[in-house]
Amino acid sequence: MRRLVALALTLSLAAGPAVGRDRLSGRIACAGGDTMAPLMQRWGEAFHARHPAVTVGIDPQARLAADGFRALIAGQADCVTFVREPFPSEEAAFRARFGHPPLLVPVAGGSFATRGGTHAIAVYVNAANPIAGLTLAQLDAAFSAAPRRGAPKPALTWGELGLAGTWAGRPVRLYGMLAHRASGDPPGVVNFVQRRVLLGAPFRADVAEQVDRPGEQALATIVRKVAEDPGGLGYSGFGYAARGARAVPIAESDHDPYVAGSPQTVADGRYPLSRRIYILVDRAPGQPLPAPLNAFLRYALSPAGQAAIAADAEGFLPLTAAEAAAARRSLQ
Repeated sequence: MRRLVALALTLSLAAGPAVGRDRLSGRIACAGGDTMAPLMQRWGEAFHARHPAVTVGIDPQARLAADGFRALIAGQADCVTFVREPFPSEEAAFRARFGHPPLLVPVAGGSFATRGGTHAIAVYVNAANPIAGLTLAQLDAAFSAAPRRGAPKPALTWGELGLAGTWAGRPVRLYGMLAHRASGDPPGVVNFVQRRVLLGAPFRADVAEQVDRPGEQALATIVRKVAEDPGGLGYSGFGYAARGARAVPIAESDHDPYVAGSPQTVADGRYPLSRRIYILVDRAPGQPLPAPLNAFLRYALSPAGQAAIAADAEGFLPLTAAEAAAARRSLQ
């Protein structure tokens, strides 16, 4: 990962009638995931000529969202760049420290298929498997130890996921990443799947967990294992596609159409397992953010700020207009 470059950039923004252009002043201290550093730098540079009394500094020692989060808890940062969703342990630590939940502001979309980055999640089956697609409820039934989307029990066979004939009695064999690292927290991909698909429930104990090995990442191994196993089902990324396995279309519910993952459906948010990247801040309920921080976030969510994302080497994507508008409303 690239090392963060320390920023001491002059920032500005016309923040609306309540904050005049010449009244913004202060310093915003940020820390977190270093894959966001180039984007943060572009946003910072766009402010540079407008409000010389406001600076944004990014901690060059922080490389991970967890680093930035610890700095915020310690009172050493005002915002944290998150290239994943917060872990439950982080949300609990934030509540214990501040007495309320954090404000998590989506500022960009994850990539379609950047290996090693924050990318959309693909669900793979063996190429011989005839299933047309899967709903989030079916994925919950397959992977969850205690399904929360309506299934009475975990789905153990492909017949329980809708296949008939010779496939009906074939066991569903699951492949995934380690559910918990040595820290006790899951990898970011696992955290996303658990929150988005399983609604926070635990994974089944029989998921065959894959780990990074010399020459092969865990997400690549998952796809390879599914390609070797006719009954296989696993989650990974579109950048790890391999012969013998195919990514299936996903539907939000039984009443929604299946959507195949593609650069377009991920960019426009139609693909249900698209990801987001965030900036996390502390804002007490009913209280405004400090004016410089509010202005910085509003610039990131403005058309100009979102246009800057197009040049990002990580493949991050602009939010849709509706998503950006909703994020701006969350700052009010």
